[in-house]
Amino acid sequence: MGSNTFRLVVFRYRPGGSFQLVDEIRHAVRLSAGAGPEGLHPDALERAGHAANLYRAFCDAAGVDDVAAVTTSAVRDGANRTEALAALSVDGGLDVRVLSAEEEAWYGYLGAVNSTTLTDGHVLDLGGGSVQVSQVTGRRLGEVVSRPLGAVRMTERFLAEEKPGRADIRALRRHVARELEDLDWLAGAGGRMVGIGGTIRTLASMHQRSVRYPLMGELHGYPLPLSGIDDLVEAMAALPASERSRLPGLKQDRADITLAGAIVIGTILERAGVEAIEICSQGLREGLFYERFLSPADPPLIPDIRRQSVMNLVDTYRCDIPHVEHVCALALAIYDELARLGLHAADASEREMLWAAGMLHDAGVLVDYNDHHKHGYYLVLNAGLPGFAHHELAMIALLVRGHRKGLPTLSPLEDILRRRAARSPERPADGDEGTLRRLAACLRIAEQLERGRARGIRSVHMSATKAALKLDVTAIGDPSVALWSAALESPVVQRAFGRRLELGVAFPAA
Repeated sequence: MGSNTFRLVVFRYRPGGSFQLVDEIRHAVRLSAGAGPEGLHPDALERAGHAANLYRAFCDAAGVDDVAAVTTSAVRDGANRTEALAALSVDGGLDVRVLSAEEEAWYGYLGAVNSTTLTDGHVLDLGGGSVQVSQVTGRRLGEVVSRPLGAVRMTERFLAEEKPGRADIRALRRHVARELEDLDWLAGAGGRMVGIGGTIRTLASMHQRSVRYPLMGELHGYPLPLSGIDDLVEAMAALPASERSRLPGLKQDRADITLAGAIVIGTILERAGVEAIEICSQGLREGLFYERFLSPADPPLIPDIRRQSVMNLVDTYRCDIPHVEHVCALALAIYDELARLGLHAADASEREMLWAAGMLHDAGVLVDYNDHHKHGYYLVLNAGLPGFAHHELAMIALLVRGHRKGLPTLSPLEDILRRRAARSPERPADGDEGTLRRLAACLRIAEQLERGRARGIRSVHMSATKAALKLDVTAIGDPSVALWSAALESPVVQRAFGRRLELGVAFPAA
């Protein structure tokens, strides 16, 4: 129950296994709006009590058996805290906990580090009433600061006019800078910063639309540049608050407070010496969930974010785990053999993308076997894979689509890969198209070798001449169907490596 927005999220999970978000409700309550020396405004408490009662009724109707209800800075700082808690708890119907500033930062940190690969850097969490900045070192929480610089609070104090002037914006920037000036551990720290909260996601959505981002709406993992925030501040400041929702990506219920939030975030990035902030779609509410899901681990940290993300989708899409695991084993063995022969440079990131695509290659069967490679493509792309960068998500989805029928191609995600290529000189010599062809060849051969789903092909060995790639298998039982199926992938191998594919049997498996 935040200072601006109340959010209810529902998770289904198996302790030690997988988890899925199965429902979510969002309501802009504006709990901190109109707060003064006497505490939270009666109108805000009435709105909050109404929303809390609806959420309680939802949990009762849905049979949710474990409810964690928490509230943050608006109630924490309010003079009428007792009255506020009575409204939020629906007269005892909900057990509401008021989080301290440290607890608020802790749960935001858990949400961020359990959904990104952040190891060292900072987490910035901007809400309606306050902002928390947390230092992360070795995935562990370090220094934490909380300041009353939330988007609603700063709007009411500095930008309450329908169209605030330049002097108002400068005053807000000076105020934020003063609040941060004693934080020596933040000043010029640089490195990686992950941002959580509704305001930062709104800014990312606006920026994606302004640059026509190819993965529009995929906010998690999106790098929002400081220069982009500055541009959005200019665009919002040029309009009256009542007209800002005309800007693409800016919701009506956030149109008046996002300008102040953007100024706070931009000023913090400048103080930290960070050129971009990475968007995290998870936050405090997910942090509360991870505490339960990972219990009794202390701290409750997912050991491998990328693996967990893939396995969650494997479970969600009910993939045949023995089959996909065997396809992965064969695909990775082929990849390693090709590296041993010097036909490509072994790369840990490529190998992991191949594994992820192998585990998810049959996800589309959940929709229909016919064209399941196409169904799997959009299922993976739209579900997202927390922990994987957007260009990696694009490559994995393209591999899922390219694991059968036709030759794999970068279209329609070529633009997202081209944008990444422009930012990173560290790319394979044959580019992203070469990477897709090589990894798709490995996956397609492996899939054909496991065509009968009997896991009869136990290992592979490869040799090469200038004209051909020879793949010899060890097998249990008759491998003729597997070899016949794999031979159909010779055009894919020819395109990827400039050699025809030959197959044979080394010796039967013991």
